[in-house]
Amino acid sequence: MKGEQLFKHIISGQMEGSLGDALRNGLEKASKVYERVVEYRNERYNHPHRVLRMPVPVISIGNITVGGTGKTPMVRYVCETLDAAQHTVSVLSRGYKADNNKKPIVVSRRGAVDVSSFISGDEAWLLAKTLPNANVIIGSKRVESAKIAVEDMQSDVLVLDDGFQHRALGRDADIVLIDASHPFGYGAVLPRGLLREPLENLKRATYIVLTKTNQVDSEQLEALRAEIHSLAPLVPVAETIHQTVGFQTLEEWSHNGPIHHISDYDGTPLLAISGIGQPSSFIANLESYGFTVQDMMSFGDHHDYSEDDVVKLWQHCFKTGIQGIITTEKDAVKLSQVRAIRDLKIPVYVLVIGIEFTKGEEDFKSYVLQIAKGK
Repeated sequence: MKGEQLFKHIISGQMEGSLGDALRNGLEKASKVYERVVEYRNERYNHPHRVLRMPVPVISIGNITVGGTGKTPMVRYVCETLDAAQHTVSVLSRGYKADNNKKPIVVSRRGAVDVSSFISGDEAWLLAKTLPNANVIIGSKRVESAKIAVEDMQSDVLVLDDGFQHRALGRDADIVLIDASHPFGYGAVLPRGLLREPLENLKRATYIVLTKTNQVDSEQLEALRAEIHSLAPLVPVAETIHQTVGFQTLEEWSHNGPIHHISDYDGTPLLAISGIGQPSSFIANLESYGFTVQDMMSFGDHHDYSEDDVVKLWQHCFKTGIQGIITTEKDAVKLSQVRAIRDLKIPVYVLVIGIEFTKGEEDFKSYVLQIAKGK
């Protein structure tokens, strides 16, 4: 069992017996320390003089748990909404697993990508690739990135990617995403659970968006709505699903080629591979769209694929008779950089996902546009 899988096996309670109890007790003690640190930090940023305000609106999109809640599709949606309203948008991302993110690095200028994914990290590079009219800047000090966006790029709106916990930069909107299928990270703060801060801090949000609501039943969704209302009764809530747009070959995806509908899929059983926070959501999307998944392989979140990984994928397909591979867009960023992937004798497909509102889209869109006009 891999480290990440073992960790979730422990915190979920699946590891039973005295060992599981002892490990969870130890993690509980560590969580209390972590929670005190988080609350101390939040208390500091509750004082306005510790927060830098920019002369343009800042829209933060983040979450309260570790793992995939759908930030990248939502950042894309918000940027496209702002672009359609003729705003000049810059996305400020930390650049997770980027080679050097201490100083700001401009990943793209209005869609022209300037650096490789090894420098930018997979999520920032994916945003740069798919947002032709936006700028994308990475750096752990988002305040410095914001200055570049405003002063050098004349941006009139900044979108802060994964910004709920990054409070040094002031914001006009705090949009928090909650994955309906894994909403509250086992109900505990890291490392006992997956919460990045206590749940009561949801009151700090200005808008909550439930994602992947089609991956739970109606009773679970209603219970989640009620719990969110009790935690943040004054915060408006919208609901979304992750909707499959279609699929591409890896080559088509790399060159912004055509997107195919499921009717173009020939039914070949596939190996699904992913290195994302919630691989089960990826499988659910594949199967609901109509793909035949014969097997799956999960890597750690933000996995850096290697030549050896590609060899193992090929060996697995050869032994099992699987005739095709399918992966996520985030994984495609790294896979497309591995030379051996081009030599595979079987097709490699990329699932293209978009976000679709099932409740509250017009109110949410109006809110975003109103914030953008606010200064």
